[in-house]
Amino acid sequence: MSMSNPHNLDTEVLWNQDAEQSLLGALLLDNAGIDIAAQRLKPEHFSVRGNATIYEVICNLYQEGAVADPPSVIAELRQRKLLDMVGGVEYINSLWMQVVSPGNIDHYIQSIYEGYEKRELLRIADSVKQRIHEGAADVDEIVELVEKEIFDLTQERKTGDFNHLGAVLPEILSEIYTRAREGRGPRGVRTGFPELDRMTGGLQKSDLIILAARPSVGKTALAMNIALNVALGRINGITPHLEEGLPVGIFSLEMSTEQIGQRLLASLARVSMSVLRGGMKIDAGKEESLNKAAELLKKAPVHIDDTPNPTVLELRSKARRLKSREPNLALIVVDYLQLMHLGGRVENRQQEVAEITRSLKALARELDIPILALSQLSRQVEQRKGKNSKPVLSDLRESGAIEQDADIVMFIHREKSPAETDKERREGPSVREPAMTELIIGKHRNGPVGTVPLIFFSDFASFFPAFLDDNAEGEDVGY
Repeated sequence: MSMSNPHNLDTEVLWNQDAEQSLLGALLLDNAGIDIAAQRLKPEHFSVRGNATIYEVICNLYQEGAVADPPSVIAELRQRKLLDMVGGVEYINSLWMQVVSPGNIDHYIQSIYEGYEKRELLRIADSVKQRIHEGAADVDEIVELVEKEIFDLTQERKTGDFNHLGAVLPEILSEIYTRAREGRGPRGVRTGFPELDRMTGGLQKSDLIILAARPSVGKTALAMNIALNVALGRINGITPHLEEGLPVGIFSLEMSTEQIGQRLLASLARVSMSVLRGGMKIDAGKEESLNKAAELLKKAPVHIDDTPNPTVLELRSKARRLKSREPNLALIVVDYLQLMHLGGRVENRQQEVAEITRSLKALARELDIPILALSQLSRQVEQRKGKNSKPVLSDLRESGAIEQDADIVMFIHREKSPAETDKERREGPSVREPAMTELIIGKHRNGPVGTVPLIFFSDFASFFPAFLDDNAEGEDVGY
């Protein structure tokens, strides 16, 4: 536990022996303080090994229901043959005899923990220096290591405690009544698909939402539509209200920023993707639509990172930085889950995906925003016919942990007639016919499951609500 002082810092900065001794003495005098200390401190947070051992013995005795007084602690240390190592009977007795006020334990705990954090930061700095001198790692690896270690250190700081329900109920009721009185609609982030928002209440803060489908069914298209609706304030999926738009972050692991931009342009202008990609002649009407769409997109708070195959740490770090730049960040989209990795050795892919989903859920909670993560389905779903062809939770590819960690799991499903299947086999997928599509909510931790009908225009990579509200504005996308 002890360490040398190569940085020539004041010993008080690194070693908090006075605070440690005062805390141990206070706990020996009054075991009631052990509950408070145990919420924040572990033995490894102490700078002196002997003090850490005494603290561990005190906590263990208390946990076992015994009184952790000086005689009991001395007896336990003697039995473990550790009494001489910690300083003997005289040292134990000196701890409680020098206590001025047992009521200062909060101050002692804070001092001990701050000293631990400073020592850890110096250890991280020393590790970086050593790696650089040894030439054993490149800069990216070093930065990733530092981010991970500092993140782990900051996570230790987060110690929650009980909240009395009565203290939060007034705020909950106020929010409910205000939204009802002002007609604000769902509490969560609106997706632009009214029926989906009715079923989910919008995408809720801290939720991990999984959107799954087989390739080429429209996962990315739907995710980009939702992101665009949020950024443009299109609560009905059609009419933009930029003043109501909210910042969105997109991690595009498969497509470049240019490709995503092209998709968003096509969707907003309702111009065929084949026109944009194929170098075809663009008539005056389409050109006007594209220019207006581009002007609207310039104002939309959409942020795209197209780094391929990022680690969880990279994504988490970038998401935090985006949140600091955009405090009102409303949604993060990850396209798609199976292209992420942990960055180290893992036993198997299922274990890796499980850790990735847990990390995404933790990130959603940390940033207090919903995260929409796309996922592939297993090939099994393609082998089933008729009523059994609809995807179910067991079709999620590579890990049952995806289902466990997700608050909402949604599937895109589109029935194809035998004639359509035969035509696609001969000519490839049709890009012009609008297709009725089901968005199946297969899991909803805090609400109902069910199906939302949508219409998919693959020609310009867009989904629209199958049925608009009677009160929905019929205006097009602002043109």
